[in-house]
Amino acid sequence: MKIYSFIDEFSSFLPCVFTLGVFDGVHKGHQKIIKNLVFRAKKEKLFCSVLLTFYPHPKEILEPNKEIFYLNTLSERIYNLKKTGIQHLIIHPFTINFSKLSTKDFLQKIVSSRLKIKQFITGYDSHIGKNRDGSFHHLKNLSPIYGFKLYQVNPCKSNKKIISSTSIRKSLIKGNIEWANKALGYSYTLSGFVIQGNGIGRILNYPTANIRIDNKKLIPKQGVYAVKINYLHNTYQGMLNIGVCPTIRIRNNKKIKIEVHIFDFHKNIYGKEIDILILKIIREEKKFRTIQDLKTQINKDQIKIKKFFQKFNNHCEK
Repeated sequence: MKIYSFIDEFSSFLPCVFTLGVFDGVHKGHQKIIKNLVFRAKKEKLFCSVLLTFYPHPKEILEPNKEIFYLNTLSERIYNLKKTGIQHLIIHPFTINFSKLSTKDFLQKIVSSRLKIKQFITGYDSHIGKNRDGSFHHLKNLSPIYGFKLYQVNPCKSNKKIISSTSIRKSLIKGNIEWANKALGYSYTLSGFVIQGNGIGRILNYPTANIRIDNKKLIPKQGVYAVKINYLHNTYQGMLNIGVCPTIRIRNNKKIKIEVHIFDFHKNIYGKEIDILILKIIREEKKFRTIQDLKTQINKDQIKIKKFFQKFNNHCEK
């Protein structure tokens, strides 16, 4: 897969099958569109597949007072898109000036001047151009002018619910990690470097690795989770706490911490990068009356999580 930082960087003499969008999460709905894109490009043999995405998220530019959190960091999005088999990935900067382009100007001045689009694939709710005026029907009317065929991919559903980046974000915030993972097609992951914590985990006899993640990454609901940890090509089981540690809060610090206890693991990994794959929420975070009550609950959490992994592994082996 070739990657371009601007549309103007793209160069190919081949006609192409084309799609565009933010593709945050590269979830099953996105995967359905991309699978269609790659299939059509291979079917035509001499066609290439081109996906245009944007960074930052358009809402970050158009709604600057509203915080936007991503399902994927940009590097994660690139990694996930690379696995789909597309040949060309264009990551174009989304700016105020870019947002002011009408659909016609976008097709004429930006896309058609660089790409020979023969087939254009859109999602069920795709809109392009200024004020999102480029609906499927608008593009359909413009397609003969610019010489491409337009195809629309139907929505992808899970448990009768349409899969979208928005619906997945809402599920993660509510702690419905299992639906989110099913909609993504993979386990939601928090990746980051291990940093020095306050040592409370060791006091509780459950040493934890504190993780610093990208500040734009969406953090799921506060609570305790069953997780897998990838470190140096090895996978471990563990339990993750997302929250503010209300029982032993230091100086009223309300900053959310992400700390993971890795089962049967005794290595020093300060400064190392790890990936935490979140599988199931065990309970919400709560304040306990005493530290001993907290230790008792953590022990119960660990037992519950280990039982979960026994069932999880047995299910995977079938």
